[in-house]
Amino acid sequence: MRFDTEDTIAAIATAPGGAARGVVRVSGTQALECVIRCCSTSPGTELGESQTPRRWTARLRVEPPLSSVPVDLFVWPTNRSYSRQPTVEIHTFGSPPLLAAILRTVCRSGARLAQPGEFTLRSFLAGRIDLPQAEAVLGVIDAVDQTELRVALAQAAGGVSAILAELRQHLLELLAHLEAGMDFSEEGIAFIQPAQLRSQLTEIGEQLSRLEIRFRQRGQATGASRVVLRGAPNVGKSSLFNALAGGGEALVSDESGTTRDYLTQRIECDGVCFQLIDTAGAEETSQDVLASTVQSAMQRQWSDAHLELFCIDAGRPPTAWERRQLADRSVIPRLVVWTKADLGPPVEKFTDTLLTSSRSGRGLDALRSAIARNLDDSNTIRGEVVSTTAARCRECLRQAGRRIDAALPWIESETGEEFIAVELRAALDELGQVVGAVFTDDILDQIFSRFCIGK
Repeated sequence: MRFDTEDTIAAIATAPGGAARGVVRVSGTQALECVIRCCSTSPGTELGESQTPRRWTARLRVEPPLSSVPVDLFVWPTNRSYSRQPTVEIHTFGSPPLLAAILRTVCRSGARLAQPGEFTLRSFLAGRIDLPQAEAVLGVIDAVDQTELRVALAQAAGGVSAILAELRQHLLELLAHLEAGMDFSEEGIAFIQPAQLRSQLTEIGEQLSRLEIRFRQRGQATGASRVVLRGAPNVGKSSLFNALAGGGEALVSDESGTTRDYLTQRIECDGVCFQLIDTAGAEETSQDVLASTVQSAMQRQWSDAHLELFCIDAGRPPTAWERRQLADRSVIPRLVVWTKADLGPPVEKFTDTLLTSSRSGRGLDALRSAIARNLDDSNTIRGEVVSTTAARCRECLRQAGRRIDAALPWIESETGEEFIAVELRAALDELGQVVGAVFTDDILDQIFSRFCIGK
């Protein structure tokens, strides 16, 4: 990707396809001049001299068969624009051929076609946003449910950046104290005591460790959350799958063990999207090769799940295997679901369980709400950053933590200040890569090449 910020760039900023309204965005030092040259009625020079955003109605020339089209021009001066460059948005009818014709006209007037993510790249290079905020823009665009959208918007507002900025500032202050102490070492003046330095570095190291864990968990949580139906054969898992999915995808039979493979269906409950997975009935052990293979596949689905729906037939007492499963402390969040409630009340009662009937619909709304609530709580823990930021940054956070750990043994040494300072500078560089204070062209290309053109 070229990082030339002097060119004037242009792109269609609205989604592909027809719409009532479409936008062509132009940004750069000559943005307004390029657009004015395309207009058959000039907006006037006062539009470019204004230090506040302005709107102007004009007619813009396009190639035949149309001679000109009515447009609304929204003009942002340098101090108010997204890219911190003069920016003009051309609003008109959302016809794809018309927008393409306007874009060609603007490019013939001195602009060039923007590369993917170039508007956001310029915003970053101008200091309006940092790298996590830039990645949050992509997170907003790619969000598949309300949870991902909320996470991306919070990151775009600077939530993650504020935490990282506080850590960097704390390290900078400690480094300043150390370097000041080295300047006055012959006078025996210490600007920070060893015990205080150890305490503060230990605290920073713990914060970095917690942050790295959160980033790692979020990086593993790509795509929609996975909810697995688990239980003994013939307890009604497939019927529950069909009831929640709103269809008849899963085969239902009175014969035990009908489901030999797993089915998945994307579902949204209370604004939370997830993949519902119907697995084969769990069994103790089996000498049958096919059954063993099915059980291995079921175990893999369960181990990758974010939530387990453990199903028990309400019409009979729990089996010994089911009792052991209920007693075991699952590492995966679990909801215990009594099925077949239409056949009568459960033989036994347990706390924190849900009573459902796939046939009558009883308890299904409560189950949907419970699923959404559990996944939302889980995403609050796992998803405080968008997944692209988590994947890029967790190694930097890990290395920063290691640098802090490497500095601690030198605190009690009489000549350790310089070694501590070296480690703190290295930790600051690692954190600088996270927020973009330290970056390379390769890092920027990796991030912004994922954007669509016009953003």
